[in-house]
Amino acid sequence: MIKISQLSMITATVILSSSSFAEDSFEQELQQGCSKVKQYAQTGKKLYDQKQYAQAAKQFEDQAAWAQFCLMNADESGIQVSDREIEIANNNVGLSYAKLGKPQWARVWFLRDAESKTSQYNLKQLPKPKIAADLQGTYVRANGFGQWDYITVTKQQHQYRINFEGYYFGIRGLIYGPNLGEFDTNMPITAKQANYRYEDCQIKLQFLNDPINGQKIEVEQNNGESSCGFGHNVYAGGTFYKVESK
Repeated sequence: MIKISQLSMITATVILSSSSFAEDSFEQELQQGCSKVKQYAQTGKKLYDQKQYAQAAKQFEDQAAWAQFCLMNADESGIQVSDREIEIANNNVGLSYAKLGKPQWARVWFLRDAESKTSQYNLKQLPKPKIAADLQGTYVRANGFGQWDYITVTKQQHQYRINFEGYYFGIRGLIYGPNLGEFDTNMPITAKQANYRYEDCQIKLQFLNDPINGQKIEVEQNNGESSCGFGHNVYAGGTFYKVESK
């Protein structure tokens, strides 16, 4: 009995040490990432002023992602970030994409803060979206920490192949990684609506044209008791806007 008790104590100590190490490791990565938020902003502005818009967009994307992540983990990060700073970062990404001639990518970044006056002004500066008969392309929906869920539509013979890739970012998801979800379905070329089923989960996808924001897919998910085969908390429902034609 004494040996079993000692072994239990040793095991508990190892588990406790591993947990403590994981906490220390997370806090260290968090503080390192958060310490770079201002650097991302400064480097992005410098590159933008030099008209290196693709590189600027990458810096501003990192700024937007880490600013929101640091705000969500403010008690541990020790870095103070405001909602306004996140809004500015999102808009700077959008401005960079506008300069790159990618107005739909710019549009979805501005729409992350659709109620702000800055975003509303920038949205009005974009050209009217082009509506194509061809549904092929990449459609996105905003996710946490500056990330996106994706629906990719490709043409195969006489039908469209539709692929969904979705994520769920927990409060520590930018470091530990997200939960994942994916499905594929097909739709006739002449159709504008597709369906996907998994157990008692039902997902409906409807292709629509929005004169203000462009082509989109409205996704409805009625998952019942099923998780749709997705990772925990991954959800497909919402509005996905087309950002790329192919």
